[in-house]
Amino acid sequence: MKIKQLIFMVIIFCIFFTQTISASHANNYPNSFNIFRDTVYMQNRSLLETMRLYTVAKQEIEISLSGVDKLILLSRCEYLMGITFRVENRNNEAAAYFEQGIVWAEESISINDTSEGYRLLGTNISFLCEVRTSYGLRHYKKIEENAQRALELNPNNLMAKYLIAAFYISAPWPVADVRRGMRILEEIMRQNYLNLDWEDQFNILLMLQAACIKLNRNQDAQIWRAGGEAIYPTNNFIRFLVE
Repeated sequence: MKIKQLIFMVIIFCIFFTQTISASHANNYPNSFNIFRDTVYMQNRSLLETMRLYTVAKQEIEISLSGVDKLILLSRCEYLMGITFRVENRNNEAAAYFEQGIVWAEESISINDTSEGYRLLGTNISFLCEVRTSYGLRHYKKIEENAQRALELNPNNLMAKYLIAAFYISAPWPVADVRRGMRILEEIMRQNYLNLDWEDQFNILLMLQAACIKLNRNQDAQIWRAGGEAIYPTNNFIRFLVE
């Protein structure tokens, strides 16, 4: 790796590290949702306990939010619970949550076309493609299509850009283009991504790590891994991206 590139990555990491460690959950979501989300990514509680937190979060969302905001956050709850079952290699149960996440996202879009609605639709579709091969063969293109629609509505939606990058990094051959995905992620890192939720910051760093591993850039991968561990130190989602 070129020295100039190494210096760039170290600087980015240092900025990330010092700001993220002191960061708070700067969002307007119900606290129960933040607790549920962090539990999913920390991977430090039982499936039963995570399901309980999922139920509590959904109940509070139903009470405290309405309209599109409610539907979008419910969609996030579904893919988070789906991820939890995926970690347990229980793909059939995971698929059911991703399917419901698609339903909530589509319902939000039917009320009002929003960038985040399309982003979450693409996100749930992407996870469903991973756990249900027959679905993935027919719907892979919809991941990028929905991400592009999200960007048309809001060019600053960094997680829509991330979704496109993740598509190219994790897609099967011949669709995969790891270098293209890596370039998109590096572009995101040069933007104001520190304003994103911890979950989104972590996923960007996780995908950077996966891309570097696939490109045999192991020293770079360790830099991004350290950044991810600063947010969720016990997370091991990387195994799903490189196995």
